[in-house]
Amino acid sequence: MSNRMRVRPTKPVTIMGLVVAVAMLIFGIVFLSLAARDSGGEPGPARAFMVIWFVALGVIIAYGIYNLVSHKGVIEIESGPTGPDTADKGDFEAKLRRLEALKKDGLVTDEEYRSKRAEIMAEKW
Repeated sequence: MSNRMRVRPTKPVTIMGLVVAVAMLIFGIVFLSLAARDSGGEPGPARAFMVIWFVALGVIIAYGIYNLVSHKGVIEIESGPTGPDTADKGDFEAKLRRLEALKKDGLVTDEEYRSKRAEIMAEKW
């Protein structure tokens, strides 16, 4: 059994990307209007470039909007099996030793120690 995790950019990063994409869209519109005025309305390489420019920005803006409204992640990552069934038997010893060290250092109370130790001992081993 594998675990699936969905990862996506944070909302501030997505918003920043959208702001930049919209600014570039405005720049493209201004550039296209200046290029059309200078060329007398004839099609040229600037227009062909701007078509690619607008398509790329459309994809970027659509991705950003999808990311903002979607509750699912954008990238799917699969990992191998995890959980108590895959734990090493030596892992219990390591957990118990770490817990003992935390108690010795005064980072956990006696009650927390007993509770966590019981939880570790109850795991399948």
